[in-house]
Amino acid sequence: MRKKGFLVTIASPSGGGKSTICKEILSINPLFCYSISWTTRNIRGNEIDGKDYFFTDIETFNKKLKAGFFIEYAEVHGNYYGTSKDYLENCLNEEKIVLLDIDVQGVESIKKQGFDVVSIFILPPNENVLKKRLLDRGTDSIEVINKRLENSKKEINYLQSYDYLVINEDFLKAVETVNDILVAEMNRLNRYVDPLNYYYINSNNSQSEIDTTNL
Repeated sequence: MRKKGFLVTIASPSGGGKSTICKEILSINPLFCYSISWTTRNIRGNEIDGKDYFFTDIETFNKKLKAGFFIEYAEVHGNYYGTSKDYLENCLNEEKIVLLDIDVQGVESIKKQGFDVVSIFILPPNENVLKKRLLDRGTDSIEVINKRLENSKKEINYLQSYDYLVINEDFLKAVETVNDILVAEMNRLNRYVDPLNYYYINSNNSQSEIDTTNL
């Protein structure tokens, strides 16, 4: 039975675990696809251009922005991030469930444009855990980490505008919870395309098979 595609925005403070959770979720279900954002920030660690992000310079980013390429964009920690409008629309036309790993500003921008969006906020159990995770990444200076921690307080203030909250204390449990949310959302009645028609067509086909068998 056909189902409509929809967007899933997963947000958290920097270091909250949203990117790692997204990657795990994508490995579970082939119906999920990942919206690869464009960014002007530098590549970190083992990140791959075109897989984790589309890495670009500020000049190219601004040209795309002026051309209406991005459905949402935001400046985060001094870098720009944007989501391709065409990519999202193509995925939805293919009845895909699109995971967007974007910040709270991006979530608000997409919601305002009328898309069918499920929003999930990933929250670490406390600030000390968040700080430890940022330190353990080993990719940022102390100054940058402190800036991220300060910004996290502002990001958490958006919590009440989300549909779901997942506490990322135990990673596997957090992944399971997010997956359970998505499975439930996939089965909302408004996601199905003409379910009664599907039911009656199948009923008629089944009856024909039964009648043929009894001849």
